[in-house]
Amino acid sequence: MVAARRVYARATNGRLGSGSIHDGVPLKSPPGPSVGIDRAVIAWAVLVFALLFLGLAPLYVLHLDLAKLNASTAGVAPIALIGILFTAYTPTIAALLVAWRWPSAGGVRKLLKQVTRWRVHIGWYLVALLGPIPLLLLADLIFVMFGGAAPKQWLAMPSGTAEGGMSALLFTIGAVIAGAIGEELGWRGFGQSRLQVGIGALGAAIIIGLLWSTWHLWPVAVPGGISLFAWTDFPQTYLRLTSTAVLYGCLYNSTRGSLLVVLVAHGAFNLDTAIVQTPASDVHTIPIIVAVLHGIAALAVVLATNPRTLTRHPVNLAEMVGSRRES
Repeated sequence: MVAARRVYARATNGRLGSGSIHDGVPLKSPPGPSVGIDRAVIAWAVLVFALLFLGLAPLYVLHLDLAKLNASTAGVAPIALIGILFTAYTPTIAALLVAWRWPSAGGVRKLLKQVTRWRVHIGWYLVALLGPIPLLLLADLIFVMFGGAAPKQWLAMPSGTAEGGMSALLFTIGAVIAGAIGEELGWRGFGQSRLQVGIGALGAAIIIGLLWSTWHLWPVAVPGGISLFAWTDFPQTYLRLTSTAVLYGCLYNSTRGSLLVVLVAHGAFNLDTAIVQTPASDVHTIPIIVAVLHGIAALAVVLATNPRTLTRHPVNLAEMVGSRRES
């Protein structure tokens, strides 16, 4: 999380899309959206940002400059580094706390049960694992076609001997773990699954995407953090992550609420961005292209599915929550 510039420089029943009575998801959609927004989701969203600023508090108290930390962490108080690491897990921690203590939030066991829904068509796992690679390669190709320099290598597995050395490898591993486990129990497992019952999957994905984007831009709120960004980082972050929220919403609902597949997708994206190489001379243009391609992919999903469910086949969104929803 300290290496903010690196983050933002890239920052069924055997049939795809089918529903099933099994696992409590009947092949029938509920008759129209219910009224109101789940107050447990509001509590969760507030807690996500409260915990975020709790983790960032040492930066304010100790008057630390994030830009200097980005260059070197030597001599920095451990509490500051622990706090930054803690921020990466706030969506999941908030979800666990609200699920545990909030009335009608379903409990921790039902939240975690979504991770055990692994029996989905293998095609969804392939989409989750490999889907980002052609998109990222296409972004590189478009950049080169318009006169940009080609990368030295188009594909390269992260290793301790590659550019960046062991620190780059550890950063990649950390991003994969934090992105999957630290975030998805919150964004999709709690936020998307409950919010979509009231306002539909597309509306829920857009709201979650906006929250997700704002959360990812936390460095602008701490001393020295704004210097790590170009102005283009802001629109491309909102476009890419909101579009990704639509894609993950489709993935989540199409697999009958399999959070495991979404965990794989999120972790794989962070890994794939390290595998697909970009020219060292460019840190802003390709992320913009990647964001636009995500937007096109999300639009295609919206046009090809029912916006209420973001699936091609009817599913009961309320059944996927696994608990009574409080409006």
